[in-house]
Amino acid sequence: MKKSLLALAVLGAFAGAASAQSSVTVYGIVDLGFQNSDNGDPAGRTNGIASGGQSASRIGFKGVEDLGGGLAATFNLEATISADTGSTFGTGTAGTGFNAGLNASAGGFNRIATVGLQGAFGAVNLGRQTSAIKDAYDQIDPFGDGGNVAPISTIFFNGNLAGDFGRISNSAKYTSNSFGGFKATAAYGFGETAGDTGANSNYGVGVGYANGPLNVQFAYHNQDRSTVANPAVQTAEGKLAFIGATYNFGAFKLHGAYADTKIEATLAGTETKFRNGMVGVSLPLGPGSLFASYSINDNRTVDNSDAKKAAIMYTYDLSKRTNLYTGYSRTSNDSGTGIGVSGSRIGLAAAAPAGESASVFNVGIRHKF
Repeated sequence: MKKSLLALAVLGAFAGAASAQSSVTVYGIVDLGFQNSDNGDPAGRTNGIASGGQSASRIGFKGVEDLGGGLAATFNLEATISADTGSTFGTGTAGTGFNAGLNASAGGFNRIATVGLQGAFGAVNLGRQTSAIKDAYDQIDPFGDGGNVAPISTIFFNGNLAGDFGRISNSAKYTSNSFGGFKATAAYGFGETAGDTGANSNYGVGVGYANGPLNVQFAYHNQDRSTVANPAVQTAEGKLAFIGATYNFGAFKLHGAYADTKIEATLAGTETKFRNGMVGVSLPLGPGSLFASYSINDNRTVDNSDAKKAAIMYTYDLSKRTNLYTGYSRTSNDSGTGIGVSGSRIGLAAAAPAGESASVFNVGIRHKF
């Protein structure tokens, strides 16, 4: 009997040690509110309860296991939730225009699905994850590239990285540790096209400095678009560069960003160039925070095809995890373009009619767990 009790005690000790060396966390956001949107639809504005007014509703699971010697195994699974309809997972949107033939996500764990290792060398992750350029602009955008009001990706790069398209599937990504505030990132997404390893691939690099009140981020992203025939034929290539910075003055934080985009239509032998600029501010105000930004999409190739977006949002904290919010944005389009609320261009799903303005107003509640 004593031996049995001793054995059970030893097994319990080992089980406790194993449990202490690994952990799994369940987390998420539920964000719902009233939304009034106008995408230039001749039928008029749309009213309803929308999910993700301030931040996309989501659920995630992440874990870490201590492997010893400073090495750890990690995983992260994160999915968008359509909280307004109660759908378990949000459904991805098929690619159109420059992203034709691609699917931002087929649903499921569309935001993150990775496993990797981390240690003194940094971290290496495999799977579906954010691109290096999204890591950069997420840190600079006053809205964190989140919500339905004014994520920077809906207007920067002519909207090509809006929604799920800032993430890359089938990818390997390296992120360094911080050295005196400096940090580097490199990512490669395989196109998985037979006979051509570079067809429909994505790759990018980023470097940043975040220390004290200053945060400066630079990133470059390349997108290949090819046919899936064997042999594959390149149809287009996107070259995107971003640089931005924030400076915290204490009473407020100033945000600024610039981007340059070149879309080469390889088969047609043409190219379209865009330049973007953004100025913004964020500051604590009462029991909450105020965010505002003004962004432009300057078409350097086609006349009368520019767009400008102004946005503002206020959040009111009820606790550390729950807040109320209200926000408004308006996108003004020239006669030759139609960037809509969600960032789609003219001729694509959810785009605004050419020359029409798009706007969205919301008021809601967000809870983080």
